[in-house]
Amino acid sequence: MNIVINKNKNIKKLYILYVLLTLITIVSCRQKKELTYFNNLTDQEQLSTTLKGELYKIQPNDILYVDIQSLNPEINTLFNPSKNSGFSGGTEQNFGTPASQFLNGYTVDLNGEVNLPILGKVAVKSLTVEEAEKKIQTASDMFLKDAPVKVKLLSFKITVMGEVKKPGVYYNYNNFMTVLEALSMANGETDYSTIKNVMVIRSSDEGSKAYRIDLTKKDFINSQAYFLQPNDVVYIEPDRYKSLKINMPVYTLIMSTISTLVLIWNVAQN
Repeated sequence: MNIVINKNKNIKKLYILYVLLTLITIVSCRQKKELTYFNNLTDQEQLSTTLKGELYKIQPNDILYVDIQSLNPEINTLFNPSKNSGFSGGTEQNFGTPASQFLNGYTVDLNGEVNLPILGKVAVKSLTVEEAEKKIQTASDMFLKDAPVKVKLLSFKITVMGEVKKPGVYYNYNNFMTVLEALSMANGETDYSTIKNVMVIRSSDEGSKAYRIDLTKKDFINSQAYFLQPNDVVYIEPDRYKSLKINMPVYTLIMSTISTLVLIWNVAQN
């Protein structure tokens, strides 16, 4: 009689363990709306952002591409020595990689100035790229006639970290970049990510500022962090059940072992 009672108790305990494991699994499962971008967007609804990409202000240690072109090739060599050096074969090789950009671009020094051939030092700190171009054009006009100036920001880079498939530093060669484009560069999020609480960290003269955006809601396109700035850090947090999901095979193995031991013990008792 005692053997039967003990057997029933063991079966009951095993049943409870299985129920608990099942409940844990169900709780850890995420709903579709937690994984879907713009999940509150209706069919054919037109989205419009009230914000536009804020024009970036040049800061020390930024790297600029400066091109001054006149009708005289020899003069162009004087004003653009890096483009005509014997170490590379053209613009693409000179500026095609971060390393070549650092070597051949013009770095803004700690005083906020770029030191250009012939023109000398030009203060560009806190100017937009367009404003810097106009200022360098003015300086160039003192030496050359009808020589247009082109200025681009080479060091527009962002860092994508956390639960993405390919974390790293990515360079942007357009005037603007969105957080969605940054995530696409990183090949999207992993199975353990949460897109409801994405963090964007932005540095400025006043210090760093963090923005939180929910990519499951359409309103995030009106966030200050929707358009990224150079040197922004995008961090995708893990969801709260990551450790449980990672350890689920271990829990399953433990449950299987316990159930096997209970069955062996019951057989031995009989």
